[in-house]
Amino acid sequence: MNVSIRTCVVSIAGALLAATTASAQSDKPISLVVGYSAGGSADFVARIVAEAIGKRLGRQVIIENVAGASGMLAVQKVLNAPADGNLLYMGGSDTVAVPMVNPKAKVAWDTDLAPVGRMTTLPMIFAVPKSSPYTTLGDLVAALRKGGKEAFNYATPGIGTMQHFYGSLINQKANVSMLHIPYRGGAQIANDLVGQQVDSAVLVLSTAMPFLKEGRIKALSVSDSARVPQLPEVKRIGEEQGFAGVALPLWQGLFVKSGTPVATVATYEKAMMEALAQPEVKAKLGEAGVTAAPLRGEELRTFVRQQAALYRDIVQSAKITME
Repeated sequence: MNVSIRTCVVSIAGALLAATTASAQSDKPISLVVGYSAGGSADFVARIVAEAIGKRLGRQVIIENVAGASGMLAVQKVLNAPADGNLLYMGGSDTVAVPMVNPKAKVAWDTDLAPVGRMTTLPMIFAVPKSSPYTTLGDLVAALRKGGKEAFNYATPGIGTMQHFYGSLINQKANVSMLHIPYRGGAQIANDLVGQQVDSAVLVLSTAMPFLKEGRIKALSVSDSARVPQLPEVKRIGEEQGFAGVALPLWQGLFVKSGTPVATVATYEKAMMEALAQPEVKAKLGEAGVTAAPLRGEELRTFVRQQAALYRDIVQSAKITME
């Protein structure tokens, strides 16, 4: 066999191998890595969106729960894998905030990850028991400024959580000094708020809704950039005096490891945007107090940069650290 024929054969064989590999990968399930346990709100969102995305890609999207370290174990799993698009990562507020307060979390969202797009936002509310004399955040702030309320406290699921950030933001912008009561997780907080073991609490809307519907707690503010349909009378934080333009929603989006082929990222982005446009997907999310709020990849990058600047300001002002 002469050199030219041998070169041709090798080239054809290489092309066939590449085509076979690509075909095998296109049939392989995609893993969507979620940093929290099955059954929680993040897992709920992941399963709804994964099913809808899988239908559009023609590939199964399997949820892989990798709980621990406030979601950091999950992102490390993705970063330790090849940048071939077979692992999607569901990141969110914690992906950006945790490394700011925990030096051990060596994750840089803007260089380690490539954004596919934002999926959802989840408002937080600042709530008080039904017996509280306050009906708005403005009422509470006015009372705190008058003095005699130094021991007024607010509960959150823990130090460095977005709920902690929200309470710290109120302290900073309103120039008040509410005492932070960190719990180990959020399961007991709403019940303790109802029982008046704490003065106030920052809760995610989905957790708070049953208690709000029953009239056992009152919402004083909403953290998102818009009022929520479930609580149209409650002001968003940006409407309060001294908070103009401020919003602090919990958010969730899809990422891949940096270096993933651009065409793969674009394919996933398209499938995600189409999935979140489906009325049944919006309805399922809405029933759980979650808002479908899609942004394309570069739009998500811009959004996160803006939120990261706010997070950093809160962390520095309140001196938040997890060590």
